Amino acid sequence: MTAKPNLAVVVIGYRAPPSMIGSVRSLLDQGVALEILVVNSGGGDAKSLLSEAGLDVPVIEISHRLFVGAARNIGIAATKAPFVAFLADDCLACPDWAEARLSQHLSGAPMVSSAILNSHPQNPFACAAYLALFVRRLPGLPAELALRYGVSFDRRLFEKYGVFDESMRVAEDTDFLKRLPPELEPLWYPRVKTIHRNQTRLLGLLVDQYGRGYRTGAYYTGTTPSKPLRLARNTFSDRRQVRRLVQIGLSGAELAFARRSMPLVLLALLAKSLGVYRGARAQLKMAGRAKNDL
Repeated sequence: MTAKPNLAVVVIGYRAPPSMIGSVRSLLDQGVALEILVVNSGGGDAKSLLSEAGLDVPVIEISHRLFVGAARNIGIAATKAPFVAFLADDCLACPDWAEARLSQHLSGAPMVSSAILNSHPQNPFACAAYLALFVRRLPGLPAELALRYGVSFDRRLFEKYGVFDESMRVAEDTDFLKRLPPELEPLWYPRVKTIHRNQTRLLGLLVDQYGRGYRTGAYYTGTTPSKPLRLARNTFSDRRQVRRLVQIGLSGAELAFARRSMPLVLLALLAKSLGVYRGARAQLKMAGRAKNDL
């Protein structure tokens, strides 16, 4: 395509996983001119991986590990299109992903968020992971119930409000959005759909949920006065919201399968809650040691 791209998409990779091939290919198949850039950190050879798959896109390799905020910032600085989106290496852009974003940006929306689809809708463990992680981003949710993430941005926002915090292991996008004026809220536009690759086995589900919980607990300990046990209880209480939101955000066979997966959702939330508790306690201990060293 020779048209000048209006949308840059930064693919964020860690150790050049094979899944990155699908992520990049899903962008090349959009049928819209895109400025695609891969930012890979922590090792691996993303350029060779993609070239061997017949994919020729620019790649920036960083030998040490970057948190997502730093990878985002490198991508912002290295691209030029007026709007910028991001895609993780464990995600795929659905057909119409780019065109739907651009339709709203070019109509005046400075930020456009996206819905999430399950990579394995007939796998009970993947379904549990999907609902435990993304129940507030189901495609059938109304705007007042949806979380606005998976956001693409008007580049001018970064020029005015700064870029992402590079030191945060999680929630760098939440931190950036909090810095914006209240009237600048991302548009909920579920026609933009991203597929997240979910765990398909029980052990993988539990390990992944625990790890995500651990990182979340460590983060929230530094941003809220809540005790570790309270944070863990709040996480597990999400099970009440899951049942309600599933009824609203899903339909047909997917809704029926989600209902049957609820026992596994509870197990996933329990593993995540345990991770939150231990992550919060570890962060408190670390903060206490740092205080004693002063």
